[in-house]
Amino acid sequence: MRSLRSSPTSRARRRRPAQDHRLRRLSNRRGFALALALMFTFAIGALATSAIILNSNASLMAKAVDRQRDLSYAAEEALQIGKSQLNFDPAALPDSGETQIITNAPVQEADGTTLPNIRVNAWVGPTGSTTGQYGRFASVVAQAVDNRGYGFVRRLELAQESFAKFAYYTNSETCCGGAVIYFNNGDELWGPVYSNDVIHIGSGGAKFHDNVSTAQTISGIGYGTFLKGYTQHAAPISLPSTAILASLPAYAALAGYNFTSGSSTAISNVLTRIEFVATDVMGTGDSLAIQDGFFRVYTASAGNSAWLRGNWPGGSTVTAYKNCGDWHAVTPGGSLQFFPAAIHPTSWFKALMIAGGMTSTQAAAESSATVQSIMSHAGARCYPGGDPHLVAVARTSALYPLAADRQKGGTDTTFTPVDAYGSWTKYSDTPNATVAAARPNDAKYLFPLYRGYNTNTKGVIAFTGNTGVSGTVRGRVTLYDHSGSFVLLDDLRYADDPALGVCADILGLLSDDNIVVADNAINTPQDINTGSGTLYKSLDDTQDMYVQAVIMALNTSFTVENYTTGPTNALSCQGSIDGRGCLYVTGGIIQLDRGPVGLSSGQGYVKRYSYDRCAALHPPPYFPTTGRFTDNRYFELDPVGFNVLNLFRSLTPTP
Repeated sequence: MRSLRSSPTSRARRRRPAQDHRLRRLSNRRGFALALALMFTFAIGALATSAIILNSNASLMAKAVDRQRDLSYAAEEALQIGKSQLNFDPAALPDSGETQIITNAPVQEADGTTLPNIRVNAWVGPTGSTTGQYGRFASVVAQAVDNRGYGFVRRLELAQESFAKFAYYTNSETCCGGAVIYFNNGDELWGPVYSNDVIHIGSGGAKFHDNVSTAQTISGIGYGTFLKGYTQHAAPISLPSTAILASLPAYAALAGYNFTSGSSTAISNVLTRIEFVATDVMGTGDSLAIQDGFFRVYTASAGNSAWLRGNWPGGSTVTAYKNCGDWHAVTPGGSLQFFPAAIHPTSWFKALMIAGGMTSTQAAAESSATVQSIMSHAGARCYPGGDPHLVAVARTSALYPLAADRQKGGTDTTFTPVDAYGSWTKYSDTPNATVAAARPNDAKYLFPLYRGYNTNTKGVIAFTGNTGVSGTVRGRVTLYDHSGSFVLLDDLRYADDPALGVCADILGLLSDDNIVVADNAINTPQDINTGSGTLYKSLDDTQDMYVQAVIMALNTSFTVENYTTGPTNALSCQGSIDGRGCLYVTGGIIQLDRGPVGLSSGQGYVKRYSYDRCAALHPPPYFPTTGRFTDNRYFELDPVGFNVLNLFRSLTPTP
């Protein structure tokens, strides 16, 4: 009987399928490991290749960045060389077009080694408006190129430094036959100060709120307070010649703003004056609109300079005081009108005083009042000849037959085109309709500063001969006297307060000779006792003198008339007692020789000179420059298709 137990052979036979399965599994595992190993090998190879490529790219990029940096450095160096050459030799700048000043030149690094495979070219030329009306500009264009033809082009626009940047400038700090002038008695100056001469500071001290520089030295440094420091032995800066300003009268003539004064060279003889007028023609409630700026011109007949200047006649005869008077109402409780002292003795003045509410006794007393009594009244003051307030003495029966047109008090509106002593210059018989509606009395005599009312104006007014100046400026204008001096008869202000930094108004006051603050009844306190004792009184609307302008006196000074005479303690200037109060100048004073404005003994003014930053940023039209160039703006240009001729043509407007 066969046993039921399996034989080894049969057992082996039964196990073989499982063994085959295990063998297949082992074989599969070995194949996967090989594939995985291959994958890792390929990945590591790819990473290595990528690293090699990235490292190569990084190297190439680093080289490209270095090359770009070198090209930029080379172009910048060429720009600075061009700027330096212009400052060293302003004649290198052509009148038009461009000129090449560097040709295919190598460039050196700071250590003196030459940048390899890089060459530079540079050109200079005037750009922007070439007339100088808005400042003078030039451009330096630099091109850096390497041996592969890669390039870098950069433009540096330069602005020629304007003398308007200075709060104070002199070529010489002496005057009057060599007398040394000091900053003293608490003088304060805001803004840059420069002199080609020794600056002297007295024991009374002076404070400087900005940089002080001199081509020589500062004497009395210990008496000065320098809030921003000082520089001695600076590079000299020369004043421009008058020939540079020769084109200004022609610019003024284009607009009909070129005038001739009939005055002699003596400051005491002034027969023409210009008065700036800011008036609300646009109905905005102020006089700050661009259309609100005007000026008018008055010319006195021969022998009437004292009238035009508003001089104090002196003496006790009331009828001599035509420019000075007081205020009275001509209807009970009505507005006040101005009456010169000269007409107080008239019967019609007495009648007007009674009509204004005075009793007969009071009117008689006022009609027979002395100069001291009249000028002691509140608000008593003086005006320059031609002013509308002087209507009662300006009009005559021959010119104005109706008594009602002559026998009246003056206001801002009582304009008299032709009077007994002179006349106002007519601008046009057909003024702008808006101006005519706003100023019906004097529209024909208002010369506009706004180009919309006179398209030919270039912002220049020119005079020949001594000319008086006063008023309120609304606009941007340069006033030039090319054969005489300007005499400041009263305050000269901007309509927009320069302290606000709006930069809406700017006035350049240029004279081939001098610019002088007048010693008249308006600016100088007068002894109203007229010889019977001493009683000094300011007869202006403000006791101080205000001048808001950039002043340039090419021969010789900005000064004060008769600064050695007059009162010594009539007024005060911020705690300092003196004769004429503070002289507030906002803008700048540029002069050949320093002109005195007062004495340490009290005569004249105490200086209060402030800097108008607007003048440096936006100088008056055609204002002279120092000849030095300063950086204005940088531009990077596309080197592809660069053409220097076309570039400069595009940067200069077609005339």
